[in-house]
Amino acid sequence: MRGKINTNDSFIQKLQNDVEKYKTNPERRKELMDYQMKLDDMRYIGEKTGKEEERIDAIKKMIRRYRQFNADDEKILNLLTQDYGNDFSQEELKQFIKEN
Repeated sequence: MRGKINTNDSFIQKLQNDVEKYKTNPERRKELMDYQMKLDDMRYIGEKTGKEEERIDAIKKMIRRYRQFNADDEKILNLLTQDYGNDFSQEELKQFIKEN
């Protein structure tokens, strides 16, 4: 074999025929594209969730730091809003402050 595929093999020929049928059948192509889109969406959601968790951890650390410097909740909310107001609502930021 030496790294080359034996295209005369009946199994290989059957696979090639199946792949060709799959590629030329519009319904199957659509299924494959839909499946690929779902996989891509799942990866994107996973990445987004991971990044969001990282941001939440950073916010919690900042709240603890601000508390060490005796900042009150209103001041902490203002600072967090400046840094994270585009990513989280006021209510979410207030909840983070309340929990920490």
